[in-house]
Amino acid sequence: MVVLHNSVLIRRSSEEVFDYLSDHRAELEWNPKCEVMEKITEGPVGLGTKYRAKWKSSPYVEVEIVRYDRPHSWTAHNGGPIEVTFTCRLEPVAEGTLLHAEFTPRPHGWFRLIFPIFLLVMRREEKANMTHLREALEQRARR
Repeated sequence: MVVLHNSVLIRRSSEEVFDYLSDHRAELEWNPKCEVMEKITEGPVGLGTKYRAKWKSSPYVEVEIVRYDRPHSWTAHNGGPIEVTFTCRLEPVAEGTLLHAEFTPRPHGWFRLIFPIFLLVMRREEKANMTHLREALEQRARR
């Protein structure tokens, strides 16, 4: 199993980082590859919340929050040709919050053939996403 690990320091409190990023609709603001992220369950964001999502070059998938421990960590999971489990863990530090992300992709069907290429692209994109989300949160605070 392949797990992509990334970390980033965000100069905001763990609570602020958690509340913003655990609601996946924020991904539309910071992820240039995200095209659709709509909440499809009622009520506040939490364990069991589901989203209908689409990224460039992907089909629509359903994303579900399968672990939710405010303000420490959350895990989201989606199916599709590339099943993904994404976990964020937040660590309070003197400068703000250190976000640790794990992106665990599992290919299915024909996607296994191009999975090595997908991994090359995703390593670069996931690293860039750390910068995107840090900038989005820090800019939000300045407004």
